Amino acid sequence: MLSFYRNKGFWIGSALVLPVLLVVGNYGYKIMTSVYNTDFGNGLVIYADDYVRSGKWVFDCSYSRLISREPLPVPLLELSRAKDISFSTNLSSSNKGDTTLAKEVINAVTSTPGWYNGLRYLYSGLDENSDLTFHSYDMVTQYQAQPWAIRVGQDIEFDGTSSFNINAFPYDPATYVDYAKAMEEAASSCSVPQ
Repeated sequence: MLSFYRNKGFWIGSALVLPVLLVVGNYGYKIMTSVYNTDFGNGLVIYADDYVRSGKWVFDCSYSRLISREPLPVPLLELSRAKDISFSTNLSSSNKGDTTLAKEVINAVTSTPGWYNGLRYLYSGLDENSDLTFHSYDMVTQYQAQPWAIRVGQDIEFDGTSSFNINAFPYDPATYVDYAKAMEEAASSCSVPQ
């Protein structure tokens, strides 16, 4: 008869293998029971169950956006210290004139001291590891007697610092998504209420 109590190899092996099995099992359980997620179909799935269960966030299963139930404060100090804010070109049209005009709007807006004081929290984003790494803020402004939407993205780096990008596009109240609309869309986007 073998005695497992005296076999050091068995206990050392168990001590090494059991924690790994517990972590893998817990991860598998989370994946199988996840309700709030977005599957991109290429092997990438964003999971937001822990955020939603905290009661502080709502997840948009359609756009994989995470929205704080209490709007997050705008990082005014970081924006005031930002030396370079990159321009992102994600306009719905590829018209070079639209991009040029959007740059003009951004230059006009950002040349005013304290331009960022009008920003409001919009939504947040998760990376491929389901970690919170992005916040988006917006405001509506006038340029040449036309309303424009300004959107500022805050990318949170690994070391806790932030980088910012900015975009401008013509404001259309019928299609514009503000915080209230984003929250409403998110609340009804998943198969289970939030």
